[in-house]
Amino acid sequence: MARNPILDLSLNQVMRSEIALSLQVLKIHTVGALLYAWRNPKNQRNIEQIFDSPEQARHALCTCSAWLGVVTPAIANPVPAWWLGDAPAAEGFSAVVLES
Repeated sequence: MARNPILDLSLNQVMRSEIALSLQVLKIHTVGALLYAWRNPKNQRNIEQIFDSPEQARHALCTCSAWLGVVTPAIANPVPAWWLGDAPAAEGFSAVVLES
């Protein structure tokens, strides 16, 4: 079975730079590494502290999982933007549009 290319997508391409850079300090550079790290409860707490809120971190993980086809329940309340699409373009990064 072929590896899904989304797993190799750099976090710099999909997240605000300050979040992506903070995750890189934890040796989390790709969507796949983020999903793998999230499986450990200790890592979950560290990852949640990087985002603006724990809910925002969970939303990011649910979104990354959804790109792989994992079905997750909807979140009832709005979550502040963690993705690049709504953040001001900075440092030459642009949002990635994923098409199926």
